[in-house]
Formats: sequence, structure tokens, C-alpha cells
Amino acid sequence: MRYTRVIPPVALLATLTACTHDTPSFNPTPHPTRPGQAVVIAGSPGLNKDPRDGEFALRSSAYGGGGLAVSRDGTVYYRVYHGEDGRIVQLGKDGRIQLNAVDIAPDQLLVQGGDLWLLAAKSGMAITKVSLADWKQTPIVDWTTRAAGKGIKVTGASGDPIGDGEKSGLYSDWAGARLFSRADGTPIVVSSAGRMFEALGPERLREWSPPGYAKALSGLTNGKGLRPEDAVTDENGQSTLLGKAGLVYIPRTGRARYVRFPASTAALPPWSALVTTGQGDVLLLGGTTATRRTPRPTIVRADGRMERLSWGGFKWCPGAAGGLAAIASALPAGAVRQQNGTILLNDRRCGQVYAFNLPARLDGVSFED
Repeated sequence: MRYTRVIPPVALLATLTACTHDTPSFNPTPHPTRPGQAVVIAGSPGLNKDPRDGEFALRSSAYGGGGLAVSRDGTVYYRVYHGEDGRIVQLGKDGRIQLNAVDIAPDQLLVQGGDLWLLAAKSGMAITKVSLADWKQTPIVDWTTRAAGKGIKVTGASGDPIGDGEKSGLYSDWAGARLFSRADGTPIVVSSAGRMFEALGPERLREWSPPGYAKALSGLTNGKGLRPEDAVTDENGQSTLLGKAGLVYIPRTGRARYVRFPASTAALPPWSALVTTGQGDVLLLGGTTATRRTPRPTIVRADGRMERLSWGGFKWCPGAAGGLAAIASALPAGAVRQQNGTILLNDRRCGQVYAFNLPARLDGVSFED
């Protein structure tokens, strides 16, 4: 399938102007240096051509809409459109890109140890593990058709195989699934219904139901399904799932709990990215569409209080000049908080990857139901 990239005229003009007035001051490896600052580290929204191996990330297309991941050494990975297929970009420390072919078109990327995990979950589900050392690909699960599920071993939390009828019913729940790494390093896939499975592979899944999770899920969704948008595990080992109706917290020890979003948010586009702040709070990003453009970055406190942050009005692909308004206006395809506190965000609307630091204070206005 050939993808069409929508390029805003303003962005195209800005790009052409920049190309006409190149200066020796071009910095291929920008990074934020102060609180509240955002910079673009990859992607030029005015480009409508395939990226080329070895070119600077800032002068190549980063359109791809398929996630973002960062390895322990700070290497950034993101998906790009390329011809009829896709490629995974490895962004080098010199600001240049290396293109790597993969066997699936991932919606999400996750680095775990020395491996890059890819999840495709638009129809059915496929999970592939890629060695970052030699780019060797290992299929973990291929459930891309209903029939493919017959060859996959699925067990319950007790270790006993689930029934054929229950297993067959899982297929329709894989569309929109999300992948995250549990505190012990085990990759966990969350179905649209909210059921969680350890991705053991090859072709092996085992359900994970931590203490209190079933009750928390039921209390949040009322049986309507979690519809996960994102899931992360913080430095304390707590996993947090972002669903349409709220958050589910799964601590390393203890029982799961949930926070329901105010009723006033039910008719709004869902937040699509979840970032930990390092202080027990989480940041919600996304939630804008082409017609619903009001940015609403939100901080959810550890005690469940929600505050809407004021980062400016909607800005269409403004680049670094947009500051935190660009982050608030983005349509995230992946967000990762690095060990130094810098947050990376892949904006699939504008085909750019941002790096930004949070403001020194995260104070907002409380949500009212």
C-alpha cells in the first residue's frame, strides 16, 4: 500500500525557504537545554519523498505513524514510510539515519534489553523481536488471520490452555492492542478488551492478571473494553494503562486501582500518549483531531487529581518555534521518557520527532466533571 503524505502549505513554504538559505550553523543533533524547551530532532514536514540511508534526520522525511523507541544508550528508533513498504530508522549520534527493513508494518516499537519489539495490530496481531546487534528478526506471534490463531498456544494465568471458543474470540480483540514491558522485563500485550498476555513466543501467550486487575478493569470500563491507547512502566516498576475512560495502575506489589476520567471528556478525542514525570504523576498528550483542535495536555496526580495544563493554542506543524504548544498540538505515535528526563515524541500528523523538557512547575486548572 502506498501512503499519501499530507503536507501543509505553510510547512512546505518554510521548508523551501530554509533550503534556499542554508547556513553553516546547521546543527544536526539539537537537544533541549532548559525547562519547557522543545526541539525537532527528526523530520521535515515539507518533504514528500522517501528518506535515504545516511542523510540527516532533520533533512529527511519522518512520516510513518508507527511508534518510537529509545535504547539504553540513547539511540532513537522510529518507523518511516518507504516505497511500498516501511523501514525502521536508527538515528545515529551524528544526526544521520540508518534505514532497516522489517517484515511487519509496526504500529508500536519497544526496546527491551538488546532487542527491539515490533507490534502490528490494525487487523489481528503480529509481534516480532529484532536483535539490535545484528538486526536478526524473530517472529513471536503471527495472529494476523483468525485461522492463524489455531497454531498459537494460549494459556490462562494458571498455565492451563484456554478453551477453543474463548481463544477464537480473542482475534477480534487484537485490533488496537498495545505492548509494554513489565517491571521484570517481560513484554506484555494488552487487547482492546483489556486482557493482558505475556508474549512468551514463539506462538505462545500466557494471560497475566495481577492482584486487583480484574476488579479495576471492570470498575473502569463497565464491560465496554479498555480500548488502550498507551501503556508504560515507570522507574518504580508501576505499569499504567491509558484507556478511553481512564487509567489503570498496576504497582510492582499490591493491588491494581483505577482513575476514571471526568464525564466531560467522554465526547472528546482520546488522549493517545502517556508519559511518566518521575514524581509519581503522569502526563497525558494527544487528544486533538483535524476538526477538534483544542490542545488539552493534562497532568494526572498520583492521588488521581487531574489538572489541565496551559501550553498554548493549537499550532499546525510549527516545528521547534512552536515550543510546548507544538507538543500539545501533536498527534503522538509514540512517546518515551529518557533517563535524563527528556521526553521524545513522534508526531504522526506532522512527520516530526520532538525532544522536550517539562517546565519546572506543572501546575494546571482542575478538571470539573
